[in-house]
Formats: sequence, structure tokens, C-alpha cells
Amino acid sequence: MEKKIFLVSPRSISYLLPLLFFVLLTGCEKEAVPETFDSSVDLQLRADNPAGSKMNTFYGPAEPFNGGVVRAVVTMTRDGVPVDIGVRISEKVLEDLPEHHEIVTLDLPNKMKGLAFDHVDLDWNPHGHEPFFYELPHSDVHFYMIPEEEKWKITEIEKAALFPDPEYLPESYFTADPVEMVPNMGVHWLDFNAPELPFNEGEFTHTMIYGTYDNRVIFMEPMITLDYLLGADGTEFDIPQPQKFERSGYYPTTYKMYYNAKSKEYVITMGDMEWYNGSEE
Repeated sequence: MEKKIFLVSPRSISYLLPLLFFVLLTGCEKEAVPETFDSSVDLQLRADNPAGSKMNTFYGPAEPFNGGVVRAVVTMTRDGVPVDIGVRISEKVLEDLPEHHEIVTLDLPNKMKGLAFDHVDLDWNPHGHEPFFYELPHSDVHFYMIPEEEKWKITEIEKAALFPDPEYLPESYFTADPVEMVPNMGVHWLDFNAPELPFNEGEFTHTMIYGTYDNRVIFMEPMITLDYLLGADGTEFDIPQPQKFERSGYYPTTYKMYYNAKSKEYVITMGDMEWYNGSEE
């Protein structure tokens, strides 16, 4: 399927707590897309690690974005065990970013066995979105566990109101009441312990969101401000974990952001994968 960058209008989700409604939303000289990342190549293998390393890095097709390229990436051991999954954003992408919201969809490398994820959506929000503590320029990175064709069918509020059993979401996560849904995306769940929530008196730099629709958890979403990404040093942050997963596979337990000076790319990854047996298979 041919990939396109979609220009979309602002969207929001309201989150209700006592005395507070949360509303969550969910350019220049062109840089050539390297031929080595041609989407016709079935599987891309690149050695990011020093000689003798037991890690291999696989790339999905590169997609043009704001004069640069972005691509999904998976690191695996040579025994085929996933280590992390993420996106790489060429340095040029972050120069003179557009003043409108954009989304680009990224395919994962083919034949990635054992991963729980299907594809990635990278969102650029130049003015942030409501509520006020998210009104900073930032990116949302949706790691979807469902195929694209299913994502485009996320349109029914009745199905959005069908939540998974509590065991499939981290204990500290909550969502709106009544339910709010972003079409073609899903219902977003926030961590009650996130520093940026007003009652926690912190500020938004990065956070982890879970998404659901029709009784299923369908995505995990690191959300990162532009300022934080530009200065990120690779510090790892824990991902709150549910008690159960519906599908068997490798799931991440941490996420991090950093700049790769060698490749001149900004990197957002979820890693420290652990295998979980699916409870509904």
C-alpha cells in the first residue's frame, strides 16, 4: 500500500476528574531518500553496532517527512529475539517544522516474528493540544498492535465504550467518563501518576499513553515534547505494565529518546522486551 502523509485538523479528547476535564488529542531543501531504504526491499539489515556485536538492526521503508526521512526500526539479537522497537528521525526533519499537524505512517520491517506491534504512526503537533499542560510542540508516536485497515474502522462510539478487562491496562491508568474517542485512532488512557497532571504539579516533557477500542488494547504511545527530544540523553523510563496481555509476544518495559551523532538521527525507542503468553489465545 502506498504511504502518504495526512494533513489533519486538530482533535481532542476530554478527560474527567473531580473539578477537571482533561482533553487529550490523542519544509526547505529536500533530503533524498536513500536507495538502501527502498520500500521494495523485503527486509533491511544494517550494522549499527560495533564489529563483534550480537545485535542486528532492521529498518522498515523510509518515508519522506519535512525534507528528511523517518523510518521504523527494530533491533534484535542474532538469535532473533527483539531488543527494542522505535522510530528514527533524520536531523533535517526537525529543521523548520511545519505549523500544521501532520501524521506519517511507518511500516515495520517485514518478517519480524514475535513482536506484538503492526505499524507506527508518527504525529507532529506544532502547537500541542488541550488540555493546557499539553499545549507545547510535541510528537505522539503510536505503536499500533492492529493492522492499518482495522485502525481506519475506528469510528463507532459504542465500540469505543467497550473497555478491556482492567487486568489488560496498568492499574494507575484512567480515561474519560463519559468515554471520548478519536476517530481512526481510539480511546486514550492517561497515567494518574504522570507529572504533568495538574494535581501532580509537574510539567510535560514526555509521557506514556495506552489506547483501546472494542474491548482491546490497540496501541502504546510515547508522547515527547520537541524541546525534550532535542536534548534527550538516552535516559530510560519505565513503562507501567498491565497484569495480562491478550496476544502472545514481546512487549517493552522501558522507553527512551536520544540523538545518534553517527547517523545524525533522533531516536525514540521502546525496549527491554519481555515475552508474555497471551491470555486469550
